[in-house]
Order: sequence, then C-alpha cells, then structure tokens
Amino acid sequence: MGKGLFCINQIPKRKKMKRSTLVIIAAVLALSMLAAPAMAKTYKMRLATVVSAPHPWIDAAKFMAKTLAEKSNGQIKLTVHASSSLGSDQTTIDEMRMGTIDMVVGGTSPAAVFVPEFQLFSLPYLFADYDKFYKATDVNSPVFKYIAKSYQDRKLNLKLMALGGGGVRNCSNNLKPIVKPEDMSGMKMRVPGNPIVSKIWAATGALPSPLPWKEIYSAMQTGVVNCFESSISGYFGSRYYEVAPYHSKTQHQFMVSHISMSMVSYKRLPKDLQKLVEEVAAEAGKMITAGGRKADTDKLKILVEKHGVKVNDVDKAAFIKLFAPLQDELAKEAKQTALLQKVREVK
Repeated sequence: MGKGLFCINQIPKRKKMKRSTLVIIAAVLALSMLAAPAMAKTYKMRLATVVSAPHPWIDAAKFMAKTLAEKSNGQIKLTVHASSSLGSDQTTIDEMRMGTIDMVVGGTSPAAVFVPEFQLFSLPYLFADYDKFYKATDVNSPVFKYIAKSYQDRKLNLKLMALGGGGVRNCSNNLKPIVKPEDMSGMKMRVPGNPIVSKIWAATGALPSPLPWKEIYSAMQTGVVNCFESSISGYFGSRYYEVAPYHSKTQHQFMVSHISMSMVSYKRLPKDLQKLVEEVAAEAGKMITAGGRKADTDKLKILVEKHGVKVNDVDKAAFIKLFAPLQDELAKEAKQTALLQKVREVK
C-alpha cells in the first residue's frame, strides 16, 4: 500500500472502539426519544359553588374532580371551592366569563341575571313529576339544547355543561307555620336576584328582598328578612334551621341546577378532554337530581328528630290556584313563552 494512502485498518483499535460505542449510544438515545411519549400537559381548574357540605352540588363536584383526574390520567386537576369561598353566585359567574374561574355548580335562579331563560325554572309548579323533570333536563332534550344555544347567542363566553335537580323547594321562616298563601302576608322574604321570583312571592303578600345566599343567616338574625325559600339540602347544609325553625312543605318548585364552564377554559383543552368533561358533567347533573331527591327524605327526618325543626304540610291547592295564572303571564313578560312551550311538550 502506498505511503501516502490512509487505510481504516490503520486506525488504532482503541479509537475504533470509542467510535463504535458512540454510534451505539446515539442510536439508543434516538430510539428512546421516538418511543417515549411527549410529556402530557396538565390543566389545573377551579370549580366554585356557594353551598356548604353536605349538599348534592358538592357531591357532584367532588365526583367530577375524581373522575376527570382518573379518566384523563392526571391531566385534569379540578379543585372544588365551596361555601362561597370564591364569591357569590353572580361574582363567580362573572369570574368564569373572564376565565379566572373554570366551572360553577349553582342554581339557575341567581344565574338568570346572565341567562334570562333560567327565569322560567322559577315558575311555581312547572314540572308535574320527576319523570318529566328528568326528561326536560337531559342533555339531549329540546329544553337543554334551547338553553345551551342561548349561551352562545348571548355571547356569554360560557358553555352549559349540564342541568340537574336539587330537590323540591319549600318555605322556611322564624315566625310561624305557613299553611295558606295569606299566611305569608307582610313577611320580609329573601329572594335571589331574579325578577320573576320577586313577582311570584309578592302575589302572596310577602315583601321580597333580593340577597345573596350566604347572607341569609345574618339577615334572619338581624331581622332584615324573616322568611326564605330553598331546597332542603341548602337549608340543611348551611344550617339555616338554626335561624328559621319553621319549615313549610310548599313544594312549589323542582329546583333546577346548572353546571357551566368558562369558554376560555373549555377552548384550552384538546378535543378528547373537551369530550371527557362534557360526558362527566352530564353524569354529574344526574347525580345532583338523584342526590337532591334522596336528601328531601333523609335530611328532613334529621331536621325534625335532631334539630327540632317544625315541619308542616300546606294547602297546596290554594298555592297552585294562586300561582297557576302567573305561569303564562310571567313567561310572556320574561320573553320565555317559547321555552315554556318546550317544557310543556315534554312527555
């Protein structure tokens, strides 16, 4: 071989070994990078609700947090903030519109300031029974789709995820048992910020006073109000029986709850996680209905036996007679006649 020519065989063995080792290491690293999945992004979310445990809203919220974490393999981390710790109903909805709160579980009545369609659910004796209620609030029902579309049309920057129950609503006060509508005449009654609710109770002669849910206790103590209506779960969980020992079973309304989400938060999620949140929220909505229904029986028994609450039946026929003509009138006034018709069409 010529003197000036270079041959691979002339490379020292040590150098050849070093080069081959480097090639092997590089190949292993390349393969491991291809095989390893990209680090999954984590989405931290906050859910707000105004009630205190025990309550179906909190049970449903905790179910969502646990199920979303499990089914997303830890990608979604949802924390539940109860007892108005992030603000009142209206405050948290405002925050949700900006994306600083991700989800809210609450009542449709205080949310009616943002979603006027929700006013309809405050109409007394709107649903004949639980069968109709379940059908109307299902995510595939015409009623649900109508309201979900209104979220979009009103450009609220929110998405309706589910509707649910919460039990029937009754009247509580610190003065006397309520049997007939006229027994409420002159009572200072706490109502949510929903104009329809104020007009309904004004028909009994009560004096409506809009107040946030969390202020009821102190308002009852100081005499700002002496009457309010609520679900049994809300009455129990917030310990309002301590300031309102008279509980009258008016059963004037199936409470309607909503699970709503910020569109800012929703759009941050990839498609598969959006679908997951929708599915879990729909299940949570059904849980709220079932939980509220069970609480109506279980909690009322505890309230009577353990806390000395005086529970009485009412002349329901007298309340229905007073309130029935208000359904069409108030629906028309609120421009919700079309939605009322959809509810009535549920079979």
